[in-house]
Amino acid sequence: MDVKWLFFDIGNTIYDETEADKDRVETLLSNVDYDVTAEIFYDDMIKAAAAYAKSPFAAVRNKYGIEETIPYYADKEKVYPDVISTLERLSLKYNIGVIANQPSETQDRLEKDGLDRFFDICLLSEAEGLEKPDRKIFLRALEQADCRPEDAVMIGDRLDNDIFPAKEIGFKTIWLRQGISCEQEPINNNYVPDVEVSSFKELLEILDNE
Repeated sequence: MDVKWLFFDIGNTIYDETEADKDRVETLLSNVDYDVTAEIFYDDMIKAAAAYAKSPFAAVRNKYGIEETIPYYADKEKVYPDVISTLERLSLKYNIGVIANQPSETQDRLEKDGLDRFFDICLLSEAEGLEKPDRKIFLRALEQADCRPEDAVMIGDRLDNDIFPAKEIGFKTIWLRQGISCEQEPINNNYVPDVEVSSFKELLEILDNE
């Protein structure tokens, strides 16, 4: 791809949220004898994500009439394999940024995990007062990067939050089909990514093949 900037989502793109999600479900269901197993609850979360639920966890809680909730603990997340080695390669060729629906303290976590050094700009929804799929957060990223949309690519795991809004603005798009949203299907052509990959290291084949 002939671009200057790469913008990444974080959850289920850079960090694997699978164990954090499963731990949250198991903790919720351990408190009360609800009529659903953790395995079925998590499978239903995947289905809810495929149906474009904003919060699959909340959607499944509502399905089973569960009023209790459990906080999400990001410390259960793990950096996907090959993220650091791939970003090291890509950062030699591109400017790299983050556009993510994340709390402000995610910046500290990126620093702790040695990832912040790769990112020239980092837009986190809580700090910006905007969240995807609002186009304004993408436009703000372009403004900070002094970059035209056609010179940027958005890379993320959700067709609704990452691919659709970025594509509408004119970004090139790469769908990283992993995590809980992996079974999403495009609603129409506006949700179809330019490229689809199933692992982080595959990005090198697309972006570092010269």
